[in-house]
Amino acid sequence: MRLRDLEIFHAVLQAGSVTGAARLLHISQPAASKALQQIERQWGIVLFTRSAGQLYPTEAARQMETASQGMLGQLDEVKRLAVGLRCGEEQALKVVTTPAIAQQLLPQALGQWRRRHAQVRCELATQHTREIVDALLLHEAELGFTLSPPMHPALATRTLLRMPLMVLAPEGYWTRDCHNMALPLSALAGVRLVALGVHDPLARHLDSLLASAEQHLRDNPAHIITRVQTYPLAAALVQAGEGLAVVDALTAYTASATQGLMARPLPAAGELMLSAVWRRKEGRSRIAQSLADNLARQAAQWLELASDV
Repeated sequence: MRLRDLEIFHAVLQAGSVTGAARLLHISQPAASKALQQIERQWGIVLFTRSAGQLYPTEAARQMETASQGMLGQLDEVKRLAVGLRCGEEQALKVVTTPAIAQQLLPQALGQWRRRHAQVRCELATQHTREIVDALLLHEAELGFTLSPPMHPALATRTLLRMPLMVLAPEGYWTRDCHNMALPLSALAGVRLVALGVHDPLARHLDSLLASAEQHLRDNPAHIITRVQTYPLAAALVQAGEGLAVVDALTAYTASATQGLMARPLPAAGELMLSAVWRRKEGRSRIAQSLADNLARQAAQWLELASDV
């Protein structure tokens, strides 16, 4: 089986006719028709039924389509890379990051980075830390950004910035002179909390913190009443009156500025580390290192400005 056979097969699927497939492939109609006949003969499968000039895929064709999609995608990527190298472009940079970083910091950092790397293609995706590890190990991304650096022997990390954990509350929950002041753990006594799902490192840390403080909050403990998947959703629920939430500083300061929420650091909860992650064996490319540097600078500037508000 050749990759060219798969290209012809998928072109016929997309066009619905041999004539249409020929136009997509920039070959003659007789050549496309002959190629399709040879493919069916070589594969020993009836791929299409023919009616009124149209081709209709069989069940076998649909199964072949599903099985070969990934191979065609990889072939397209190789072709794009070849074109980029021929034109003097650098390899595309594939980045995967947690939603909070993607929404708050990455757009500005990418804009600064783009001034120096105008011709580099970028592919950006958002995932939770657990999925970021998988994407890096499976070579689906070259660089990851996370607030919870993973511990994996095949991955290396670089801490870009340490940031506090914050408690979000609705507007007016505290007096204005308390806004942004450190909050003691005892202040969570009897409080309803919104937290991330137990798969998240911050959520597990918060669970451990509350468990260790049970003797202090024994008579009136805090309660996690709702678990969510993302920090922005936690902020939205705080605004809706669902409870308070312990979130990262990125989410806290953004919610304060855009949603009118109040935020206070929770020193007892420690810090989060904004980190860059990559495969240890291959190291970081020059363009990946450059983007990490820009994100680190952007994060430091943003945190300084936001904490002064």
